[in-house]
Amino acid sequence: MKIRTLLIGTFILSLNATAQEWEYNEDTDSTKLEASINYINTLKVDDLLDKKRRIEKNSKKVKVFRIQIYSGSRIGSNEAQSKFKSKFPLTSVETSYEQPYFKTKVAAYRTKLDAHRALIKIKNSFRDAFIFEEKIALEKL
Repeated sequence: MKIRTLLIGTFILSLNATAQEWEYNEDTDSTKLEASINYINTLKVDDLLDKKRRIEKNSKKVKVFRIQIYSGSRIGSNEAQSKFKSKFPLTSVETSYEQPYFKTKVAAYRTKLDAHRALIKIKNSFRDAFIFEEKIALEKL
C-alpha cells in the first residue's frame, strides 16, 4: 500500500514539473479560418436509399417445410419434375442447382404436419422423397 502511494505521489510531482504555462492572446495568436461547405447530391442518396429498401423488402424470407423428390443429374431432375407434374398437377415443383447436384423440390408447407401428410401421398411415386426445412422469399409462396 505504501509503495502504491509513493508511486502515485511521484507521478503527480513529475506532471507538475513538466507542465508548461501557455498564455493565449486572441489578438495576436488567432488566425482567420475560412469554412467551406460541401453539398451532397441528395437525389443520388435518395436513390440509393430506395434501392436499399427494395432489396430489403425483396429479401424477406419465411421458414417453410418442403419435400425433395430428387437429387442428382440435370436429366434425372427434369424427368422427376415432369413425372411429378403429371401425377400432381396442382402442386408446385421447381428444380434448383446446389453444386454438384440438381435438386427437385415440391410445394412449401407452413407446418411439418402438412408436409408429412403430403409426403405420404408423394412417397407412393417417389420412394426417396423427404421433408426438409428451408427459408424462401415471400414471393415464392
